Amino acid sequence: MSPDRPLESLFEADRIAIIGASERNHYAATIFRNLQKLGFDTSQIVPVNPNRAEVFGLKAYPSLLDVPGKIPLAVVATNAKSVLSVVRQLGEKGVRGAIVLADGFREAGEEGKALQEQLAQAAREIGLQLVGPNCMGLVSVPRRLGLWAGELPGSLRAGNVAGVFQSSGMLNLFLGLASKRGVGFHIAVSGGNEAVLSASDYLTYAADCPEVSVIVMFMEAAADPKKLTLALDRALANGKSVVVLRAGRTERARRNVIAHTGNLAGSAAAWEALLDQHGAILVNDLDDLLETTVLFASTPVRPDPHKRGVALVTISGGDCTLLCDMSEQEGIPLPELSPETLQTMVEKLDKPTLIGNPLDVENLQRQNEEAFNHCLATLFQEPRVDTVGVRLNLPNVPSDLQVTIYERIARWRAESGKRVVVFSRASEPLSDEWYALFRRLDLPFIQEYRKGLRALARLRRSESERASGRFAVPERTGLRPTSRLEGSGVLSFAATAKILNDYGIPLAPWLMAGSADDAARAAETLGYPCVVKLSSVDVPHKTEYGALALGLNNGAEVRAAYELIIAQVREKKPDAQIEGVIVQPQLRGVECLLGVSRDPQLGPVLVLGLGGVLVEVLKDVAIRIPPITPAEARRAFDSLRGRAILHGVRGAPPADVDGLAEMASRLSWLAHDLGEEVMEIDLNPVLALPAGRGAMAVDALMVTREHLR
Repeated sequence: MSPDRPLESLFEADRIAIIGASERNHYAATIFRNLQKLGFDTSQIVPVNPNRAEVFGLKAYPSLLDVPGKIPLAVVATNAKSVLSVVRQLGEKGVRGAIVLADGFREAGEEGKALQEQLAQAAREIGLQLVGPNCMGLVSVPRRLGLWAGELPGSLRAGNVAGVFQSSGMLNLFLGLASKRGVGFHIAVSGGNEAVLSASDYLTYAADCPEVSVIVMFMEAAADPKKLTLALDRALANGKSVVVLRAGRTERARRNVIAHTGNLAGSAAAWEALLDQHGAILVNDLDDLLETTVLFASTPVRPDPHKRGVALVTISGGDCTLLCDMSEQEGIPLPELSPETLQTMVEKLDKPTLIGNPLDVENLQRQNEEAFNHCLATLFQEPRVDTVGVRLNLPNVPSDLQVTIYERIARWRAESGKRVVVFSRASEPLSDEWYALFRRLDLPFIQEYRKGLRALARLRRSESERASGRFAVPERTGLRPTSRLEGSGVLSFAATAKILNDYGIPLAPWLMAGSADDAARAAETLGYPCVVKLSSVDVPHKTEYGALALGLNNGAEVRAAYELIIAQVREKKPDAQIEGVIVQPQLRGVECLLGVSRDPQLGPVLVLGLGGVLVEVLKDVAIRIPPITPAEARRAFDSLRGRAILHGVRGAPPADVDGLAEMASRLSWLAHDLGEEVMEIDLNPVLALPAGRGAMAVDALMVTREHLR
């Protein structure tokens, strides 16, 4: 076993022991049949059973210690109570890899949890790479290792996909569905309770496999987010695509994750932000996962800014209308065809009013094959598109004519260098002959318009983000803090302002006043109209106590506001420690929100959004995991539903989004640096000033962890 590839003992083993082997042990017998099905050398399978002299027609040994020679990998097909003693034997024998199938561990309550802890400790003490427990095993197709406790599909073949699932049942289904669609697998593994090895370990192994170009994951939780992000970064750096279906988005689903595996699941938005920032392609369900995998596995991923769009071809006018709607909804650009291309289509189809994209070729294929071929060949030369999507007739079995057409499409693709995707209109039942044809011609075939366009949009987005350098490691744009945190719990406004200043995060001009006259003088200095608000660590949310006054236009109003604020707070919270009032000029700009909250698993989480009703009612916010670049912050603001407000509406000037993004990036570094210390930062509102004038926080709240100890 290479120290650089510690999982070789699992995925590249050349001799297997099956402990608990018996024809009546369903899991052991199924694994033996799968090994035979994939062509593994049965002379290198060693059954271990103290009560049998022969199992599966092979000599059986009473104990692993009685087996001559080395055993790199053992499948433990015994019950949970015996697993610990078996693992100790593995250590004595020098076995380096093991798959434990049994359930009854962490998912089964406190007793099972204690048993799993003992198992993990025993495995780590002997350096055992352990898959499971509570799993169905793994598959390594090139090595003919069918170490899977479910029936493997007969169509399973070697290929460029690695499957890493936190659900054995899901992987069992996916292997069958994907294999039928022509997807080939290099490895596939379900880690079960992940007592020793985790999904991140398998992801790291797959990221280093030159044969793998696509890694498909079903995730519920990850105990070590940092380890996961390192694995994702490794896959990205090695040119792999990682497609992830993550379950546990709702509260009920998160409770089920705990019941299923014993793991905790963090907030869905934070996890999705983490995965997205590290290049994972997120999908919504198993069908979505399948179609996206089919596309990514059958077309090379290439960094491309995609300044050109997509041309769609179908044989129905109604389909063209539907495709226009779906393409816009899924983010697929359908450019107007160049005048030369459009003129060709108009002439061949005899349609003066033809739009051209999507292109309805009607029944031209049968009526005038030469004109049909000319239209498609011309479309493949269209300079405004880099991808052609095709939906022609799909009867149950392809005819000779249809075979010829798709052979031509494959040739036009090769000559033009354009990407081709073949769609079906819906989930249509097709014979295996269609899948074999598309596989022979290396044409991606996606079921259903919606799923196909969505998968294509993901592919184009992934490629454009790679081309833009989105996934480069963020570089620090602000300064490190120049001093330690002053105070604990809710920090004073002055202490918070100092930290923000250390990081170059602009705060609206302010002066502290300890009396009504001081407040009036401060207002004269700063200018009118102005704002007066309480400064007290005991009153972090001022509106609840009437501790904020806006639109003050002279000294008399300022003095009155001061007296009223102090009186109301004294009445509502007599024990509040009052530092004074803060006086600020009342500025105008687009109200935004920047904040930091804390996820129980991921730590600091950056929240970006628009202020006012958009955040309070519509929850129009974006989530990012610190630190981030200004470009990533800009991307986050551009993802908001209300983003048009930032670009100027009803005569308002465009806001300085670049200045706002720079501010968000600096706040992300502050959160990253403070790490465990910070519990909450709330800059609300932040005003995005007109373009070129930057952005600044009007109010700021910071809460540190010490307060909760």
